[in-house]
Amino acid sequence: MTMCDRNVWVCDSFEGLPPPSGEYPADAASAFHDDSELAVSLDQVRANFESYGLLDDQVRFAKGWFRDTMPLIDVGEIAVLRLDGDMYESTIDPLNYLYDRAVSGGWIVVDDYRLLDCCQAAVHDFASSRGFEPDLVSIDHVGVYWRKA
Repeated sequence: MTMCDRNVWVCDSFEGLPPPSGEYPADAASAFHDDSELAVSLDQVRANFESYGLLDDQVRFAKGWFRDTMPLIDVGEIAVLRLDGDMYESTIDPLNYLYDRAVSGGWIVVDDYRLLDCCQAAVHDFASSRGFEPDLVSIDHVGVYWRKA
């Protein structure tokens, strides 16, 4: 597979964040669903890609809550899995559904790891359930990444 054969998947609700579901206690106090600034429309995201000359037929969009869309999309192999979920649910759901599709040597990036305890908990709960310890590397004061073994 060459770089020209790869797709970029943009998965988002494009409506902000979901209210806490009750399934994940780490999200119980979250009020992100009330923050309208976190809702960026699909049209705006498309326009942003286009403004940088990056919107083509290899950019795919999956609109909806991760719990609903992740089981349905066929993304194929993943070289870079970048998560910016702001919540436990929105971090662990993509890990649960997409991590196995990340290739050995692929990169996992979690934007909010050092900022939000719930994202950190989701990463550690996921890794623990899979029996590995991610070798986390700081990107800045907020994000981290690791390379999949």
